[in-house]
Order: sequence, then C-alpha cells, then structure tokens
Amino acid sequence: MRKLTAAIALTAAVTALAAGTAGTASAAPVPARHLALHSWTLLNEHGPGPNPGERLTAQVSARTVDGHARGHVVVQHVFEKTGTTRAEFDVDCLTVDGNGAITVTGPISKIVVTPLGGEPYLFEEGRHPEAGLTFYPADEQHQRRVGWNRTNPEMHTEVVKCGAVPAGFWVIDGGTFLRR
Repeated sequence: MRKLTAAIALTAAVTALAAGTAGTASAAPVPARHLALHSWTLLNEHGPGPNPGERLTAQVSARTVDGHARGHVVVQHVFEKTGTTRAEFDVDCLTVDGNGAITVTGPISKIVVTPLGGEPYLFEEGRHPEAGLTFYPADEQHQRRVGWNRTNPEMHTEVVKCGAVPAGFWVIDGGTFLRR
C-alpha cells in the first residue's frame, strides 16, 4: 500500500511539473541524469540595448552525467577605459527548474584583473566563493534575462550550490543551448 501511495504521489508531482501548473513544484529544479549546456551570451546590466564602453560576456560549457555536474564557466567584463575582469568557475551543479530557468553554479577558480595598459593579477587569490549563472526563458516582451553573482560578504551577496541567481542582466546577443 505504501508503494502504491508513493507511486501515485510521484506521478502527480511529475504530471504537475510537465503541465507547468502554478505552485511550488513548478519552480523546483528538475532532477536530470543527463544534461548538456553550451552558451555564449553578450549581456547588458543597464537594459536590453547595446552598452557602449563595456562588454560583458558569459561562456558556459557544462554537462551532467548520471547526476554529476562538470564543466567550466567564464564571465568577462571589459571596460574600454579601465581594463578587464575575468572570473572563471568550475561547475558543481547544473539544474533546470519547472519554468525552464537553467542554473549553473560552482566555486570560482580564479578572478583575473587586467588594468588598461597594465599587467594581469589574481584578485582575491586563494578565495573560492560559490558563483552562479541562471538563464531565464524569454519574457512577454521576448527579452531574455540572466542572473550572475558570486558570494561576497562585503556586498552582502550569497550564491548557494544549485541555487538560482535573480535576473540582473539582459541578453543582447548570443545563445544558450540545452540538450537533455
């Protein structure tokens, strides 16, 4: 009897996720044994149009095989007048929630800052805070949004493993491809 009750509950949960019904179940990450994510996006933190004077890109190559996530992410912010900041992290989680938002998280392996006309240096060498990117589906205005952040106590930000990052950037070019 317990097995039958558990099977009915599981079937109802899967049906609710597949149908996309409102509620807490639809926003929960969908467990997947095999996922592959490849993305290159040009982002803008000020709005959906071009952003003169700076270039923010996110490049992701990640996969989950039998529940184990692997991959690499590079987020690079180039400022024409001051230099470049490049954060890299190794993927420890790749999830898709019931609404279609794709999240990758992992500890930052390095942040390299290159001042304009100067030599590159490691920023916060030895620290490996959790970082994350969340790619959201297009909204009613057909705008795609991305959340990007890292744990930083001074800025009161925290990214948790497999946790979605709130949208803060607009995708202005590029694409994100998920294979199940």
